[in-house]
Amino acid sequence: MRARAVDRDRLRQIGEREEAAYRRRSTRSAALMERARRAMPLGVASSFQTYDPYPLFMTDAHGSHITDVDGNEYIDFDMAFGVLAAGHSHPAVAAALQQRVANGTCYTFPVEESIAVAEEIKLRFGADLVRFSNSGTEATMDAIRVARGYTGREKIVKFEGGYHGHHDDVLVSIQPPRAAMGQTDAPNSVPASAGIPLSRLAETVVAPFNQPDALEAILETHRDQVAAILIEPIQFNIGVVPPLPGYLERVRELATEHGAVLIFDEVKTGVVIAYGGAYEHFNVQPDLFCLAKSIGGGVPVGAFGGRREVMRVIETIEGSPGTARVDAFGTGTEATTMPAGASRVAHLGTFNGNPLVMAATLATLTQVLTRDVYPPLHRLAERLTSGCQAILDEFELPGYAINIGPKGCVMFTPERVTNYRDFIGLDSELWTAFFFYLVNRGILLPPGPDDQWTLSVQHTETEVDRHIEVFAGFAEELAG
Repeated sequence: MRARAVDRDRLRQIGEREEAAYRRRSTRSAALMERARRAMPLGVASSFQTYDPYPLFMTDAHGSHITDVDGNEYIDFDMAFGVLAAGHSHPAVAAALQQRVANGTCYTFPVEESIAVAEEIKLRFGADLVRFSNSGTEATMDAIRVARGYTGREKIVKFEGGYHGHHDDVLVSIQPPRAAMGQTDAPNSVPASAGIPLSRLAETVVAPFNQPDALEAILETHRDQVAAILIEPIQFNIGVVPPLPGYLERVRELATEHGAVLIFDEVKTGVVIAYGGAYEHFNVQPDLFCLAKSIGGGVPVGAFGGRREVMRVIETIEGSPGTARVDAFGTGTEATTMPAGASRVAHLGTFNGNPLVMAATLATLTQVLTRDVYPPLHRLAERLTSGCQAILDEFELPGYAINIGPKGCVMFTPERVTNYRDFIGLDSELWTAFFFYLVNRGILLPPGPDDQWTLSVQHTETEVDRHIEVFAGFAEELAG
């Protein structure tokens, strides 16, 4: 259905009114933010946590609800940026944590639960070997190092608009400004932060998402130099952008042809969109995958794993010290010289696989996010998406609703987004008014148009219908 033009004056009035209401109902959060700014840069522990005029400070959460310091309760559709597919304080996870806290939280010696978690991940993702870390950032960092150790190469390919954590290799072209992006089919490598060495930019090659011919040309330009292709199977850093039909299959083919390790960043997709994540959903097998967020039920955890021959470089690299011999997917390629004395890839971490995290992760995977929860979770997500789409159609608002499994959003863009450059057309003023209108009525979304809602196993149809009802009120008022 064709959208009609938004009345900008009315939109501005709604936005200003709703922001003022937000300030009135969150005075305690405002005071805490002033205090926080005197102790922390931006007043928060992570730059993702801040937004204008200030973030809400929270006190407690249970199931699908969360409460702020001013006593306002919300139906939580943010779910900690997708960490909580299990919901807040799921009884099974809480019981596992309680038992573990009473019996020691960190040993730096292995525990049996880590074996059980690794076995469960192997089963779900078709992996041979798995290792643990403490976050998605660490998981992608470690997977890249493993890929470099396996291939003896240094460059990686990532995709414009994709976010893979905050280490230097991947803080590149996350949401670059229009003037710096470069050519559509060969984007520039644009740093997303100060403090990134130029050498890192030289080793991180950027490709456009959903354009296989462009990726093929880029790989040919950097032939025999690319260690890894790192990709979110669904780009979740710019709303919800699925791969076009056949795209992931072609990426898989190109990785094999060029002897590059294909890494799926499943930090947001893994055990959320399906029991076996994007691997199961799309039936495409990467060489390595990275997990975090929802696998832990709310504790900080990361994992990466994949093919035995790639992962075993953590144990040893074949050949004499200083030389790695690698058969890159049957191509007969021999690796380049490794640093003197390097006979294996280092993967370290005092907290890796610690007892507290392993207890919570095992409970989450084996007692909460079991295979039977996904069909009803998908039906619930479809209910929310179809309800939002009906409102967009009825009131002829510019945008569309989309979900893949229990993750989705409303994209306030005139056309379907297939890559980052389409996303630049998003109506941020419309989204901001929408966010404040909903939060003031007890519907909490992630505080940014580049993220998406996540439904948990503890959400209900009644809560989803309330989300739709509030959105309808916003649309009706905007339409006048």
